[in-house]
Amino acid sequence: RKLMLKIGLIAEFNPFHNGHKYLINQIKKQFKDCFLVVALSDDYNQRGEITIANFKERKLAALSNGVDKVIKLDLLSSTQAAHVFAKGAIDLLLKENINILCFGVSDENADINTYITSAKQIKNNQIKYDQILKEYLNKGFSYAYSTLESLKKISNSKYIPKDILGFEYTKYIINNNLNIKPFCFKRTIDSTAKNSDGIYATGSYIRQLIDNGLDYSKYTDMVIRQPIKKIEDLYSKFQQIVFSSSSSELSQILLMDEGMENLFKKNIHADSYSKFVNLCVSKRYTKSRIKRVILYTILDIKK
Repeated sequence: RKLMLKIGLIAEFNPFHNGHKYLINQIKKQFKDCFLVVALSDDYNQRGEITIANFKERKLAALSNGVDKVIKLDLLSSTQAAHVFAKGAIDLLLKENINILCFGVSDENADINTYITSAKQIKNNQIKYDQILKEYLNKGFSYAYSTLESLKKISNSKYIPKDILGFEYTKYIINNNLNIKPFCFKRTIDSTAKNSDGIYATGSYIRQLIDNGLDYSKYTDMVIRQPIKKIEDLYSKFQQIVFSSSSSELSQILLMDEGMENLFKKNIHADSYSKFVNLCVSKRYTKSRIKRVILYTILDIKK
């Protein structure tokens, strides 16, 4: 008897919406009778924020929409930059013996070969690529921007992958010669879209509607429980920790590097979470990085 094809998907489902439903249906159409496993992030997301619904609620939404199994991504992988997030999620899916990893992309032609070719170009020019990447990072550019610009420098292809996460997944598979095939689908709506398109909207647009108490029901079946837990609500706890800890104590927190503890000490008088984040953002530290370190400080996650 033919072995069932096992497909992996990596997601935050923050919240689970119609775009996710569409992707699942496309996977089921493309790979008949497959077994779909989702590596789903913990109650915190990549930006160091609390997810709009807890793991259990998001898992339930996925299982009632065609997903066969949901496995939990650990807290550290869930809250890290794209390349660390990719590694943690794929390592988890490897234990499920998946054959194919699917993801959505915003590229016009949604061609997986663009991703595979670019990943191989980096692998074959690793030393040169790392050197260029380091130069960009030292100039203070974000990791996402630096990786794409470095790729352009070593690539002879006119197509460069658009989707950062999808590309990190592909790179991890290619670099480690994993026995998994990457496969991509075109998104219903660009991941950076600021508005909705009929029944499709991005997670951030839906979260905005929920925040403003507006009707979001045409984009998601999930009913989000109020009040929503927010990282901003923990700001006074964070302030207390920073005020009462010495710089050397703070420097033990995960990702608290290059004197960031002094920056935190300097700006901790800011009267709100968002003001504090904006005061700390610089060429050296992206917004996401600052937010992750705030989360690790609150949760007392050490190096």
